[in-house]
Amino acid sequence: MTATEQGDTETVCKLLDELHITPDIAAVREGLGHSALSLASTYGQTSVAAELLKNGANPCLVSGVGRIPLHDACINGHLEAAQLLTEYMTDSDLNIQDNSGQAAVHLAAFNGETQVLKLLIQKGACLTIVDKKGRQPVHLAASRNFVGILQLLFDSGVDFDSQCFSGKTPLHYAAQFGGLEAVKFLVATDCDTTLEDKSSYLPAHMAAKFDKLNCLKFLIKQGTSIDAKQRTGKASTHIASCHGAFNVLHWLLDNRAEVNLQDNDGNTPAHCAAQEGKADCFNCCAQHDANLDLLNAKGDTPLDTAKKSGHPLLMAKAVANVVMCPLCLQKCQKEDYDRKHPPTDVEKSIMAIRNKAYASPLPKYNVKLGGNKVGLKPDSARSTKRNLALKEVAVQDRPHRDLPAKYFGEFVDPNQTFQFKMK
Repeated sequence: MTATEQGDTETVCKLLDELHITPDIAAVREGLGHSALSLASTYGQTSVAAELLKNGANPCLVSGVGRIPLHDACINGHLEAAQLLTEYMTDSDLNIQDNSGQAAVHLAAFNGETQVLKLLIQKGACLTIVDKKGRQPVHLAASRNFVGILQLLFDSGVDFDSQCFSGKTPLHYAAQFGGLEAVKFLVATDCDTTLEDKSSYLPAHMAAKFDKLNCLKFLIKQGTSIDAKQRTGKASTHIASCHGAFNVLHWLLDNRAEVNLQDNDGNTPAHCAAQEGKADCFNCCAQHDANLDLLNAKGDTPLDTAKKSGHPLLMAKAVANVVMCPLCLQKCQKEDYDRKHPPTDVEKSIMAIRNKAYASPLPKYNVKLGGNKVGLKPDSARSTKRNLALKEVAVQDRPHRDLPAKYFGEFVDPNQTFQFKMK
């Protein structure tokens, strides 16, 4: 087996021809029963694999985990080895599944091997085959944030709204694992952002559950309601609180998500944090003015829930700010610093000029072009005429936005070079 792994073709030929070693001999040292051909495929030793196949090695011999040599070549991205193996296999052999139900296309997609997957597509491998969890290759590619694989599958006509056995779409998987590029690609291909899994979770809920803030921000920007609920009435704030996703929770509450929103059982995000012992999330709710006297359907306040779930002392520390949400702590520290270090008069003057310059709208310009008055706006289409027209505007009509003017209190002609006068 060492000769196979190292690509020692001469030794392998000698063993096959002179010692009459069977080409389907399996290694036993790792206990997985990999054949010589499987090891050659794993390490990309194409010449050794060719000799083994010429001598009758079975390209579909399975290992202890149910994988054939093609699977090993796909996992490690050995295109030449995969090409060689497919020449000795039938169309149905391409879709052989391992013990977890994954075929070669699954393994290529999961490992981001675009060229190998392209080969399998050309050979006619099935792209909608599912593993034991009902996942197609597109689900696995989305979970790994492999946009190149997704593009290849999209070009091959794969349905991006397909759901696995738990009801999750590729968008759910991308959001769950924080693949922002995959999320953007899937949304750009008109994936349905409102499809729910069997727990009635939206993709945005998956992002909240696993604290994937960038994905959640993007999905909300694309139209998902910040307070969208699943079947039991839990919104992203509840889900984030239950799972200790304080980054998501803090952002949601900072962006006007309802801190006292109740689910079907009357629980608020604070109740959920108390139930699961997530002190940082409980503190985050308290810092955002959560009503800690609000009763759920059982008549319990969040602190009552903490007692019943065995977390009374931890939640008491959160109320007393002994345990704090890290982001709330940073916010408090910044506010405290700003109070102790008010801006000087010079800093106030600079900030006032800056705010005036960048907050005020640019004026409309009426410029004569060939005898006709044309109203030009700063956001009008860029054109040669516009550029020429703006050059004709009197200097004094331009807003005072020059950097030296902020600090030296005088307008500097932008057509002149600013120079410091040396005494």
